[in-house]
Amino acid sequence: MLIMAEKLKIAIYSGNIPSTTFIENLIEVLSGDGFIIYLFGKKKKEMRYNANVKSFPTPVSEAELVYFVIKESLVLFFRSAQLFKKCMQEVLKKSRNIKKFFRNAGFILPILNHQPDIFHIQWAKTVEQNPELFNLLKCKFAVSLRGAHINYSPLTDRSLESAYKKYFPEIDAFHAVSEAISAEAVKYGADKKRISVIHSSVKDELLIMNPEPHVKGNEIELISVGRHHWKKGYHYALDAMKILKDEGVRFRYTIVAQGEIPEELLFMLDDYKLENEVEIINGMSNEELIKLLQTKHLLLLPSVEEGIANVVLEAMAAGIPVLSTNCGGMKEAVNDRFNGYIVPVRSAKSIAEKINEFILEENEVKKDIIRNAKLTIRKEFTREKQKTGFRNFYDNVSAK
Repeated sequence: MLIMAEKLKIAIYSGNIPSTTFIENLIEVLSGDGFIIYLFGKKKKEMRYNANVKSFPTPVSEAELVYFVIKESLVLFFRSAQLFKKCMQEVLKKSRNIKKFFRNAGFILPILNHQPDIFHIQWAKTVEQNPELFNLLKCKFAVSLRGAHINYSPLTDRSLESAYKKYFPEIDAFHAVSEAISAEAVKYGADKKRISVIHSSVKDELLIMNPEPHVKGNEIELISVGRHHWKKGYHYALDAMKILKDEGVRFRYTIVAQGEIPEELLFMLDDYKLENEVEIINGMSNEELIKLLQTKHLLLLPSVEEGIANVVLEAMAAGIPVLSTNCGGMKEAVNDRFNGYIVPVRSAKSIAEKINEFILEENEVKKDIIRNAKLTIRKEFTREKQKTGFRNFYDNVSAK
């Protein structure tokens, strides 16, 4: 048992440095709470972290990778020849060629040379992609459960389903972003008693924002945010926009999504004649996104599946009303007509009806919804609450 939790060395592993906004927020929260944070993975760009964050990136270029693997191999060999031999056996077993060998070795060697107390896997699929971790690391394992990797990926990938059923019973602790996600993990052998639901958090400074997103007449500015993926439900949103246009509602709908626009959406825009009403933007920084959100009347989340969408929490904190489908754990954050609006999944008609309802809503009712949304964030989704949740989470894991 570790004596001082504040000195725990926590590896926050996602595979990339830096990682997603959610994981970078988590690193910021934890590093300011006395933990020593280890980061492993491919270096995507330079990042400035505080002194409690130790970054051990694996080079991307082949020449640098070869030198890196040789250097890390020597370090591990002189530290433990037995562990080095075991590591090489695992790497050779999963490497089909010399390039794969160096990539696999470049991944595992720095982790073995900087053994953490807790290895916190951010994407559940890692248990299938890198099972050698369980054979080589002598530490506690935690896995985060957020969305796709647990909600639908194992339904279409039988090898992933088998991996979950094999390794989930061995995981020391799970972090779930919602109760709904927690229930999914139990289906694959996760012990309910080992799952802690810790909600995501948003930056406190968002709570001081107070835009006045009141619709003038029936002209409304709508926005959706999220990658181009079927689970985001954009085709249902465009179906809803078609209904609104046919009804004579004046609107502008902006979709902010990284990557190439799917052919299906391009066809729908043309077929529905929505080119003048709908704009699709190819991603932007979080800072730019918050500024854009403040110019909109309503955030629309038309998703089929989510954990709890971070952009919804950010909008609620910043004072932008939200309309979400009742997917995943969204109802754990949004209550219809109290702090936002909820509609059934896969129902364009319901989305259109709720947007019309919002347009006609009295401004005082909208103000109450915005006020209640901010209270919800202050109560359940603050950095302080997330920090306390993870401190208890890691203390409990280390004590097992």
